[in-house]
Amino acid sequence: MFVESVKTPGIAHLSYLIGSDGEACVIDPQLDTQHYLTLAGKHECRITTIIETHRNEDFISGAVALANQTGADIYHGKYADEPIEYARKAGNGDKFEIGKWTLEVIATPGHTKDSICVLAIDNEQDGQPIGVFTGDTLFVSEVGRTDFYPEEMEKMAGQLYDSLQTLANLGDDIIVYPAHGAGSVCGSGMAEREFTTIGIEKRQNPGYQCTSKKAFIERKLKENHYIAPYFSKMEQSNVTGMDTPLP
Repeated sequence: MFVESVKTPGIAHLSYLIGSDGEACVIDPQLDTQHYLTLAGKHECRITTIIETHRNEDFISGAVALANQTGADIYHGKYADEPIEYARKAGNGDKFEIGKWTLEVIATPGHTKDSICVLAIDNEQDGQPIGVFTGDTLFVSEVGRTDFYPEEMEKMAGQLYDSLQTLANLGDDIIVYPAHGAGSVCGSGMAEREFTTIGIEKRQNPGYQCTSKKAFIERKLKENHYIAPYFSKMEQSNVTGMDTPLP
């Protein structure tokens, strides 16, 4: 059983390959799909499943290109603003069996309406949850931005607060695998460290230090994040999908 991370230089994007017993799942793949093919070969695994934690705005998804290369099924949160043409819908509680892993979808709206997290359960350890892939919901020392819906910022901030409480209840020992690290425009103040636990974030993450939902919403409404001019083009590309990997 293994979890491998792949970092995209420049945008501090983190994607993952998780697998065992000849099967693997890629979470939030970038367009340079050779990384995943190489890692799958290293572990003698076939990539059967691809999961996107949300429609990304800062990079082009490699899901379609990777699926074309591997025959894997693609899944995406069911509440996307526009139907994701290339993916099947994944909702809260949906489960995927990857060797001895069970991957369970947790609906975590807030950063976007379609945001999901993926809980990794170790079936060799009596179904013990081990880690959670948090997308852009929870980072190391930061939480997701909520400004992509200007007319609904208060609503989205409230949803993110609720989603963070859902993650907090998973258990302090759960390993957190975020989709971005320090330097990403998807948040500010992210730590250089790329892995953490729920317990550490509950103690140290500013987003968890707000004393109430109201205080959290007020904090988020005061944030001022950079919106890069290419975001809208990336978002549209990630609705239709890019079927050709980087050379």
